[in-house]
Amino acid sequence: MSLTKADREILKLMQHDATITLNELADRAGLSPSSAQRRLQKLREDKVILRDVSIVDPKKVGMAVSMLVEVELERDRPELMPPLLRWVAETPEVQEAWGTSGRGDFTLVIVVQSVEHFDALADRMMEMNPNIRKFTTSVVLKTLKRTLAVHIE
Repeated sequence: MSLTKADREILKLMQHDATITLNELADRAGLSPSSAQRRLQKLREDKVILRDVSIVDPKKVGMAVSMLVEVELERDRPELMPPLLRWVAETPEVQEAWGTSGRGDFTLVIVVQSVEHFDALADRMMEMNPNIRKFTTSVVLKTLKRTLAVHIE
């Protein structure tokens, strides 16, 4: 899909604040409200905009510990993957997950209430996924930047 300058401006504005009114969005993007609405709908239909969400401060809801977990598999065979992929999808503490190159096969961002909570979660992860050879955990000491905004020129 080819994005116009107006589409790009809409995306920038929506990434900053998805609660912006249609009239304000149109005004700031230099469009009429009907044109802004059509473009916004098209961006959603084309899955350029995947979802509109609220960003919650984890600490304010009792999830004070963030961890980066690098998972290394015993064997990289497709038939052994479904349990791990299902566990990742169904575990709410897993905030993000990537298949990676390098030492590990997957990197997970996990947000939990405490180290004890993570310890129990890690035990379940290993118990439900016998194909995990090992995992390495890094505790996040300080968050320098947190965003899912995509840079748009």
